[in-house]
Amino acid sequence: MSTLEIAQFKHISAIHNRDFNGLPISSTSTAVNLTGSWKFFRPKMAEKGSPCQSACPLRIPIAGYLRQLAEQNPAAALETLREINPLPAVTGRVCPHFCEAACNRLEFDEAVKIGDLERWLGDFGLDRPHRFAPAPETDLKVAVVGAGPAGLAAAVFLARRGVAVEIFERGQEAGGLLASAIPAYRLPRDILRNELDNLLSSYPAITLHCDRNIDPGELTALAKEFAAIILATGLPESIIPAAWQDNPRVIGALKLLATINRGMEIEGDRFTVVGGGNAALDAARSLLRRGKKVEIVYRRTLAEMPAYEEEKEQARAEGITIHQETVVGGLENRGENLQLTLCRAQKENGGIVAGEVLRREDCDILVVAIGQQAADGYLQAKLPETILRAGDFAHGAATVAEALASGRKAAAQVWSRLNDCPVPSETGEPLGIADFTRVHPDYFHPRPAVRPNLLPARERRAGFAEIRTGLSPAETCREAERCFSCGTCTTCGICWFFCPEVAIAIAPDAGSDNGKVLFDYDHCKGCGQCAAICPRGVIEMEEDL
Repeated sequence: MSTLEIAQFKHISAIHNRDFNGLPISSTSTAVNLTGSWKFFRPKMAEKGSPCQSACPLRIPIAGYLRQLAEQNPAAALETLREINPLPAVTGRVCPHFCEAACNRLEFDEAVKIGDLERWLGDFGLDRPHRFAPAPETDLKVAVVGAGPAGLAAAVFLARRGVAVEIFERGQEAGGLLASAIPAYRLPRDILRNELDNLLSSYPAITLHCDRNIDPGELTALAKEFAAIILATGLPESIIPAAWQDNPRVIGALKLLATINRGMEIEGDRFTVVGGGNAALDAARSLLRRGKKVEIVYRRTLAEMPAYEEEKEQARAEGITIHQETVVGGLENRGENLQLTLCRAQKENGGIVAGEVLRREDCDILVVAIGQQAADGYLQAKLPETILRAGDFAHGAATVAEALASGRKAAAQVWSRLNDCPVPSETGEPLGIADFTRVHPDYFHPRPAVRPNLLPARERRAGFAEIRTGLSPAETCREAERCFSCGTCTTCGICWFFCPEVAIAIAPDAGSDNGKVLFDYDHCKGCGQCAAICPRGVIEMEEDL
């Protein structure tokens, strides 16, 4: 064998993995057999997007960074992840992980624990500055109103293009509802602050102004100072029915959570929470940790509750009672108590109304978590069409990942307007999705997913310690190895091994630690063997014209 042929072997991972026990070596050359003139079809590389990437609102190239993790290169994996997601330590904890629900391994054994891997990488990067090639400087300056996930993402993706950004945040610190509404047992305060401090210090082009409320009347003056304005003010206030708004014993869930997150005392001992979303469960579980008696009233069934399944399971394990298909038909102040009339939820004209009275019970405070709305000044404000909206303020209450994606989109739209050019794409949309039908499961071995530890329910009730523990470096590597790398060529060498005409080579790929597959069309006879046996279905046959 020639030196070049021997050198190619180091790019074939199947050899390193000992999938091949021996190599077929001919003593003569087949180069004289120009079989390429026989073929009617020829192979081509046809990489596709993975289902997890397609399901992710941010379109993160998950298979790419998991492969880097499996190769024990966390620094490279962190860069790949941060290129799309600037807050991985946050999303690794609070995202519902749409990616895991779409993982092809669900049809094989268990989904890869992508959220836990993302969390580990995020924590790995807490003291590592963001590293991106500096963009050309411009004289453009953009204002972002709101320092929640959407506002921060908009600022980051503009800063990467060399745009100076000033963020105006009405709160005392950045983060929006991440800081004010998400309990510490889900998102520890030190993790959030470290992530945000690291992010903002990595981009000198971003200036943050806290305690700076921008009401709609100031936008006209702001527009004269800045080339563009992005409104990412979110939906920071709870919706409270008009009949309850003036009752001092009724409080919105978001206000209650902000009070708890600031470490302030909560008056009262008995609480009833109305609602079935994450805010309702967060409020109830936070009150429980403050030693309060609390129950939840929800108008539909437990299965219909929009809160994350994990939240519901943990709340019930902690001992919180959830009254299903129940509504508050009325409330009345009676001395120091608030008497609630609880009624059976009854469907009527497409909605739900109070039916028969079930019982009356007392509480000290009624917590309302039935929806969110914009801050007072923005509820009815008519905003100039030139002002872009982002995050929850643009599309309604959604996940942190969706808010980040919205902020990135707004940044791209601003750049397009300011430079009179098409909207740039932050992520290339893959041509098709590699579903499970494209995976050859015979090449893979069943392996159980890692099992992150959870604090026991009794310990959880005692305080705000984080519920879910992180993975160890060894667990992280093992779990990342479970990824199929759907739709991606990993230069495993299977096609090279089975090619009857030796018409495939694994050659070095400039700028990559891996190789790339090359087809020798002069010697390929178009048999399709390589396409048939490709473990991830990334080789396809096309007509040889």
